[in-house]
Amino acid sequence: MALEGTLRDFSLSDILQLIALQRKTGLLTLRSPDDTVILGFDEGKLISAESSAKRLDTRLGTLLVKTSCLTPETLVKALEIQGQTLQRLGFILLKNGFCTAQDLRNGLDTQIRKITFGLFRWADGDYVFDAQERVDYDREFVVPISVESLLMEGARMMDEWPIVEKVVHSSNLVFQRVPVSQPVVQAEENEEPEEIGEASIARRAKEGRDEPIKISRQEWPMYELVDGRRSVAAIIDRTFLSDFDGSKAVYDLVSRGLIAEVKTVLVTGPAHGSMTGELRRTRKNESPFSTLAVLGGLALLTLLVAGWSAQSRNPWNVWTFPARRIPILETFGKSLSLLRLRRLSEAVDTFYLGTGKFPESVEAVQNWKLVGPADTRDPWGRSYRYVLQRDLGKYYLIGFDSEGKTDPDLFISHRARSTSPGVSSVAPKTSREAITVK
Repeated sequence: MALEGTLRDFSLSDILQLIALQRKTGLLTLRSPDDTVILGFDEGKLISAESSAKRLDTRLGTLLVKTSCLTPETLVKALEIQGQTLQRLGFILLKNGFCTAQDLRNGLDTQIRKITFGLFRWADGDYVFDAQERVDYDREFVVPISVESLLMEGARMMDEWPIVEKVVHSSNLVFQRVPVSQPVVQAEENEEPEEIGEASIARRAKEGRDEPIKISRQEWPMYELVDGRRSVAAIIDRTFLSDFDGSKAVYDLVSRGLIAEVKTVLVTGPAHGSMTGELRRTRKNESPFSTLAVLGGLALLTLLVAGWSAQSRNPWNVWTFPARRIPILETFGKSLSLLRLRRLSEAVDTFYLGTGKFPESVEAVQNWKLVGPADTRDPWGRSYRYVLQRDLGKYYLIGFDSEGKTDPDLFISHRARSTSPGVSSVAPKTSREAITVK
């Protein structure tokens, strides 16, 4: 398959979909001014990822060291053995008992995903796919990743990045923990993390509730390593999280009021108000005011916290801050969104009956006056995602929840079937499959 060009003309999602649909085996090389990435595929599934910015073996070894799965001395020894035998680093680590098989699997999977998800943010670059009969990889320790799951995760990442970047706008930011009266613990594997914010923390303290605050298993490694000195990038390097998942965990912890940003400020010198030029780190809500101003600020803050706590307990107050989840409003919004999604699906079907093919985009359905602009957007103003698979004669319509996340309950797939084997029909028999995930 001759597949090459630029990402301006053919997006990464389109390239990955084409490789997956045709179950291709080979190497996809992507080049930008800063990096060259090579993705390996086996029958349409991703099985390897390498970056020229830093070799995978070195990145894997560094990750295992930073996550305390490997000591620096052991890594040096393993790399020496690799230089002599030219064997894979993973094979050497396991053969010599330097790390466990699960540590190796986690490290390889994390590195593949980190490199691949970084590609979704490339604005430009060249690509070329080299089809091969076989791509060599560690079949024992690498679980092939389906392109469909990558695209779904990539779509979620791109949808949520702008929101996350409002808080974590740089990987060099430093955060520190906010003191709370209750212990913070990791939720169990099948246990939902507790929804909590600064107002809830204050209310729990006032009511004398001392049960632990539970956070998700993804947030825990970030919270555990936050110390007021390490940057977000440095903390992510010490975990098995991708750059996005690590930044998202920081965003969630800030939203819960459990950590706060640390800023570097210039401190006034002791003599004649001169600037000493000394830099120190301080929480962003800290300020070198006089004692009287601080006391006044504390009094005002106490009143604000009391008012804040009271308004969040009022069941008739819909517009709370931070925003409170209102089940009845969310249920109504989801029902309305599902109604619009079905109406849009029927319009796509009508377009097919009239033209013999599915539309290339939702705009084509609008141009036929089959739906209005309101039917192509959910109740929160976001456009529905439309994915067309021409080779399979199938399309997907995907909706989002109130927070802008992909909602598995708002997912419709539709495939056209011919009336007889091997014969194409302008008005084929069709069936809609609505996939609902509880």
